[in-house]
Amino acid sequence: MEIMIKKTFKQSLILVSLLAAGSVFFMEWKFPLNVMIGGILFLASLWVLSKVVKQFLGKPMGQMIIVGVSALKILVIFIMLIALAMLGIINVVGLMTGFVASLIVTLKEGFIAARQEA
Repeated sequence: MEIMIKKTFKQSLILVSLLAAGSVFFMEWKFPLNVMIGGILFLASLWVLSKVVKQFLGKPMGQMIIVGVSALKILVIFIMLIALAMLGIINVVGLMTGFVASLIVTLKEGFIAARQEA
């Protein structure tokens, strides 16, 4: 799992960087910034979830801790998005582009890892 996470991070950062760099020429400055923010938010969320699952899975009250940390993680993301909206920096399409790009890379790596184990 650790190798899959590292490959996902590397490929996601490359893809999100390329998307942001390419959109600099076609969009206003908020879009590429939000592509990067969306990708980084997704990767930070994935990193926290992988660390919590690795640490608490199989232990007493492990599921409750994982659910609690996931809820806290969503709250932090929500607060960050509110702060960005208050600063007037938010571009929803850019955020979702970075988020979905990272999600697609994660799904691809997950399918590859599942196929190798089968």
